Amino acid sequence: MAQTTGVISGHLMGIYISNVLIGAMKGVNLDMGVNMLDMNNAGTGDYDTVKPSRRNWSASGNGHFTFSEGYTFEDLFDAWKAGTSLTVRFSTENPGDIDYAGTGYVESLKANFPDHENSTYDFTIKGSSDLTKSTNT
Repeated sequence: MAQTTGVISGHLMGIYISNVLIGAMKGVNLDMGVNMLDMNNAGTGDYDTVKPSRRNWSASGNGHFTFSEGYTFEDLFDAWKAGTSLTVRFSTENPGDIDYAGTGYVESLKANFPDHENSTYDFTIKGSSDLTKSTNT
């Protein structure tokens, strides 16, 4: 299959933990940032002077609460409780598309059980390694 063309629909992108898709997701996010060092001094004038320092990333998502679809809330709970490092990968699983991968820990996990509505959950995995980019084969 060739690389996906055009704008990639959000339903194609998934978060995989050790190559198992987190199931029943409503949406996923990949956030990347960099800490900036303050380089200001008396001679730098009226504008801030900064320099990039450590980079950071996190994977997050929200999904329907199920016990049976792929990697579930229960699996994320177990990883959070044990402090287990997870291998995380963002992918469409389409050969030729770009994947992003790294390792991280469950930083937050929230279950929502509203009255007479679908139960959902939210999670964030904070990266603890380099976030790499590769081509899906």
